[in-house]
Amino acid sequence: MATMRDVALLAGVSTATVSHVVNGSKKLSPETTEKVLRAISQVNYLPNTVAKSLRMGQTHTIGVLVEDIRGLPVAAIVSGISETLAKSGYKTIFHDLHLLEKLYNQYEQIGTYRQRINDGISLLQSANVDGIIYVAMHDRHLDYLLDPMETPLVYAYSHGTENDTYVTYSNKDSAADMIRYLLRKNHKRIAVIAGHPHSYPTAQRLLGIQTALQQAGLPLPASYIRYGDWEYESGKKETLAILQLDPLPTAIFAMNDLMAAGCMAAIQEKGLSIPKDMAVAGFDNREIASCLQPPLTTIALPTPEIGSRAAVHIMDMIHNPQPHPCREIIRCSIIERASI
Repeated sequence: MATMRDVALLAGVSTATVSHVVNGSKKLSPETTEKVLRAISQVNYLPNTVAKSLRMGQTHTIGVLVEDIRGLPVAAIVSGISETLAKSGYKTIFHDLHLLEKLYNQYEQIGTYRQRINDGISLLQSANVDGIIYVAMHDRHLDYLLDPMETPLVYAYSHGTENDTYVTYSNKDSAADMIRYLLRKNHKRIAVIAGHPHSYPTAQRLLGIQTALQQAGLPLPASYIRYGDWEYESGKKETLAILQLDPLPTAIFAMNDLMAAGCMAAIQEKGLSIPKDMAVAGFDNREIASCLQPPLTTIALPTPEIGSRAAVHIMDMIHNPQPHPCREIIRCSIIERASI
């Protein structure tokens, strides 16, 4: 196996110069750098990164624990994490907990899989990662889900305890923004198709909706609130119930795009026009939103940015052994299409 000394002899430079080129620790002339790189290639020299990591006490590797890579926001968040870490020379190790089918849409049942999650943490720790990012499928509180540990940890797309660092978005503010958008479009009777009644996002989004309407001096009658299960069929079913109301709302805000799609199908099956007879808004900006007829106005989640910011926070924690917990909430955006 070639050594740094072999590279130095072939290139006609010192081993210190070779070290500077390998580690990027000193700016050298282009000629010297090219000479060293050519010699490295010729002798097939591989830097001993393991030894270097042991000397530095760091592996420059981040563990990313995902609830399920197939979950709606997860791939985009992981992309943001990977891209940001790579720019700073960090590698990533991924472990997928495969919880999509197990949780289905009962995301609040995550505590049932506490042992599975902590086993995943232990697996990443056994790889000597410098830090861990936990990526959730659904925004919710994960208080005391993980066993105490020394490894730096950041939650992405979820909340930890007051002593944890996390990056997510605001369900409450996002829902309030959509209501204000509907109000600007002259809608004053707005019905809501919510998710599971005991879901954290449902409660927060409903609070945002009520706040925005109260600020506008408008009511939200109990009959205008229907609870679905985040799925297409429930959006359809609850819309049919809403269409029996008197007076009819002029707009329906569904708390995710799948329920909004079901909502639109029910409206059109009744011979009504969107948005002339009834406007519809969604949440998540799934791919289906732009394919519906008419295309759906919805809320886009800042998923790549959540991943990128989580990566920045984990690197800060690694370089600062006693950081203060950081709770970063990133604002969503409204994607205007033809359903309103």
